[in-house]
Amino acid sequence: MERYLMYLRKSRMDTDFEEVSIAETLSRHRTTLEKFCKSKRLNVVEVLEEVVSGESLAARPQMMRLLELVSTGSYAGVVCMDIERLSRGSSMESGYIMQILQVNGCKIVTPGKTYDLQNESDEQFTDMKFMFSRYELKTITKRLVRGRNQSASEGKFMGSMAPYGYRAYKLPGEKGNSLMIVPEEAKVVQMIFDMYGKQGIGYNTIAYKLNQMHIPSRVGEWGQTSIANIINNEVYLGKIRWRKEPVKRVVKDGMLAKKRVQNDDYELYDGRHEAIITEEQWACAKAAQAKRNHPPTHKERHLQNPFASILYCEKCGAIMKRKVPKKSRTCIPWYQCPTRGCDCKMIKCETVEKAIRDAMEEWLNNYIIQINSDQQPAEDPIAAALTAVRGQLAGLQLQQENICEYLEKGIYTVEMFSKRNASLAKEIKQLQTSEADLLRQQSEGDEKKRTSSQLIPTAQHILEHYSLLSVEEKNRLWKLVLKKATVYRTQDDELMIHIYPNLPQ
Repeated sequence: MERYLMYLRKSRMDTDFEEVSIAETLSRHRTTLEKFCKSKRLNVVEVLEEVVSGESLAARPQMMRLLELVSTGSYAGVVCMDIERLSRGSSMESGYIMQILQVNGCKIVTPGKTYDLQNESDEQFTDMKFMFSRYELKTITKRLVRGRNQSASEGKFMGSMAPYGYRAYKLPGEKGNSLMIVPEEAKVVQMIFDMYGKQGIGYNTIAYKLNQMHIPSRVGEWGQTSIANIINNEVYLGKIRWRKEPVKRVVKDGMLAKKRVQNDDYELYDGRHEAIITEEQWACAKAAQAKRNHPPTHKERHLQNPFASILYCEKCGAIMKRKVPKKSRTCIPWYQCPTRGCDCKMIKCETVEKAIRDAMEEWLNNYIIQINSDQQPAEDPIAAALTAVRGQLAGLQLQQENICEYLEKGIYTVEMFSKRNASLAKEIKQLQTSEADLLRQQSEGDEKKRTSSQLIPTAQHILEHYSLLSVEEKNRLWKLVLKKATVYRTQDDELMIHIYPNLPQ
């Protein structure tokens, strides 16, 4: 019995123009499609459902899952409310979805019409539907952006999550949200501004003090980032900032994706909510910030840490900081864990470098021995399977040629030929799918071998020429051979080093 997939999608942006909730709409669509499938006796084996815009394929995990299932060639069709549910994105992504469905002989089944992409007229009609869908999406997006811009200029809260110190609420009698002060959290916000602006305490110390006072944050413990976000947010002045982090479309892994970017030229409006801090507190915090943020003394700053963004504290997971005494530049630098309360002791940089080089040398020697033993002559199971599959394919194709001759000679009737040819074509298609899977596995295995062959000479180059390399070169090469390294010095001065080579998965 033929198998079908059901796909349901609803975009959040549609809620701005409809009174019905997303959950209710999806439930209604599912009920409609289930009744339709029952009336048509369609065997739906899996239902994929998501609430996301149809603009970007990369942001739609259920659609990606659907395409993976369709690529197996095991499904006769995809059931959906209409073609627009499959894609409203770029012509490249719509074309990619159509290609996957077409190559695998998968139909698009809707209550209104069934589209067979093997049929030229259905294919052209589907192209047109996708084109009109993209145009409709652009129209909706323009209308939505215009409305959001207007709401922001009216001082309404446009975020998805209220900042600490506030909670969002629906404005009575009109569309849109605003913010309401949470008194307990507002006191903490005022405390943070006073500690930073008047007392001159830094982000890390403020976070440490709040954690010590057992004041809860909305995302676990307080940290440097959460304090910085509060100090730099004009919402606490009673303002609404707009376009601070606009979404930019980028191409990632061959597909369109969305990325948030920082915008210094953002818009600021008077909000409909009350301020938590005063102008004086804000100005005081900004003055303290200006004193702390010193510009670099040299026009060009050279990298001094060979393990920048690689070396982590094994105890707490923080990136280790390289420290140099300010008064005496001749003093030996050291690594220090930046996490307040972590008991990892300071370690001399030269000690860490030597320990990591020794660990890398020991690992490399063992890895080379392992590689050599793994490369002993042995039959490749994937190659053997490929040979077997190709042999079966050749046999079936020969059988197809023979039944053609049987038909010409009158040994087979047209009915016998059609039945036998359909059976052979099905078997051939299954074997071709198996062949494609084996080729993919073989390609992945070759990639792993190439990665291993690049890792060994790079590691050897680092170890043999370490003293001749610049700090920038060391850092670049360490990043090629290591995912990360962890270090920890106990209170008894025991040094623990672990390296994590950049091996293929």
